[in-house]
Amino acid sequence: MTVTQETLDKLGEYDTPTICNVIELFDIRPRNTGYMDHRIRCNFPEMAPFVGFACTAQFRSDAPPVEGAAEKAIAEPQPDAGEVATERLWLGRQVGELQRMLRRLLSRKADDTLSDLPAELREIQLHLLGQDVPAETATELIGQLKLALTGRQLCDRRLLRARTHDLICERIPTVPNAVGRTSTDRPRVIALIGPTGVGKTTTVAKLAAAYKLQEKMRVGLITIDTYRIAAVDQLRTYAEIIKVPLQAVLSAGQLYKTIRRMRDLDVVLIDTAGRSQNNQMRLSELRGFLVAASADEIHLAISATSNRACAKATVKRFGPLGANRILLTKVDEAATFGVVLDVVSAGNLGLSYVTTGQNVPDDIAPADARILADWIVEGSVYGD
Repeated sequence: MTVTQETLDKLGEYDTPTICNVIELFDIRPRNTGYMDHRIRCNFPEMAPFVGFACTAQFRSDAPPVEGAAEKAIAEPQPDAGEVATERLWLGRQVGELQRMLRRLLSRKADDTLSDLPAELREIQLHLLGQDVPAETATELIGQLKLALTGRQLCDRRLLRARTHDLICERIPTVPNAVGRTSTDRPRVIALIGPTGVGKTTTVAKLAAAYKLQEKMRVGLITIDTYRIAAVDQLRTYAEIIKVPLQAVLSAGQLYKTIRRMRDLDVVLIDTAGRSQNNQMRLSELRGFLVAASADEIHLAISATSNRACAKATVKRFGPLGANRILLTKVDEAATFGVVLDVVSAGNLGLSYVTTGQNVPDDIAPADARILADWIVEGSVYGD
């Protein structure tokens, strides 16, 4: 296809750019319907117009179609609904029995492994498993202890705990938290993302207070959490106490412009609405906001009270949105701490901050691998 100069001149008359492929990128509507309606907005009207075109791909089969195959498939009698339900029930029971057999085998294998260990090492492994440390990780740690220590040392409980602490430290990467502007014409932009109920809004307020009161920075707050009742009011209360400006935005375009208006500040913190890791449409919407913000830091907030499967699913779904560090919340409410090792390994991301309560501006601190390892080894934030 050749685009003539005449066509380019006509397209150039449009005063705003339109990117139709956002529909396919963000799953706004089915791909086989018309492109434009009232939901498609130009988020960056300040950009110069540009032109592009799309080509439709053609897919070919490895073999020619068999004549009459489609008609034959349609004509074949369909199974009775009752038979289908019965078969599904039977299959479900078989899968359940297989799962129970697998759990019994794994449990027997774990018992056999433990029985081969000295009593002191067995205590360490049982403690790690009780802290929800992944079984494979606990096994690796025990293996490292066996290789590093002599027979007599393996009976020294205090030495074993100290070495276990050091080995866990090595598995917890942390990220230094930079302070201040990234350039002369732009503030440092920090966004917090994550599922609902992990404490993002309170954490944003804590960070704002720390930057303003301790680091003496000029701070601005932006919230895109317009879904939750009283979310804006909650952050506005914090903003008034800390004496920092707050703006609520409804679209990615507004977010972009608001950050531009805050260019004289040192730090801009963005509070986002909680998103279920299973809601792909909401995650796609959040991606649009993050692209517009061009954030320097995107902290994925995960509650320490999350179970391992949920925490790993959160990292898997939110990671592709651009998260470059993990912020662990509600550590004071957690019964176990092995989830720390799960989340850092699942996303290959370092920890930035840890929150240990509701008090603003307190109860937040930069992540420290040694302290986190203490909690896993001791089984408590408070050492009791």
